Amino acid sequence: MMGKYKFWLILSILVAFIAGLLGGVWSERYFFDKKGRAKIARPQREPVHFPSLEQMAQELGLSEEQQEKIKKIFERNDISLKELRSDMHSRLTKIRAELKSELDSVLTEEQRKKFEEMIQNYLRERKREYDRRREDGRRKSPGESPKGDNR
Repeated sequence: MMGKYKFWLILSILVAFIAGLLGGVWSERYFFDKKGRAKIARPQREPVHFPSLEQMAQELGLSEEQQEKIKKIFERNDISLKELRSDMHSRLTKIRAELKSELDSVLTEEQRKKFEEMIQNYLRERKREYDRRREDGRRKSPGESPKGDNR
């Protein structure tokens, strides 16, 4: 009788162990592994834009005078934002160049060539993704201005 209980106890522990092992492998593959994350489809968020002048005029009941003032505010801030983007772009370019230079000093000539190929592949893939998103955006909302004004 005691042997029968030992058998069932050992079998139960073995089944629990195997179930834990399989659960761990599954969770590692689908929740923690970077490649597994790509398999889980995440919903894409729609870009959120500042309301356009047309939307503001319609929903807030703006007068012509208010619309003109707001349009000038948009134009003035558009210039500031373009300057900020340009400054950020140049700073990022400089930092990336310094980073690449430091990395190149550590790598062998063969590794540098492979690394350069990796960078070029990354840039091509990034451009493809940008073009795809841009095309998707055109299909979803033709004619809408993403800047928040009605130019």
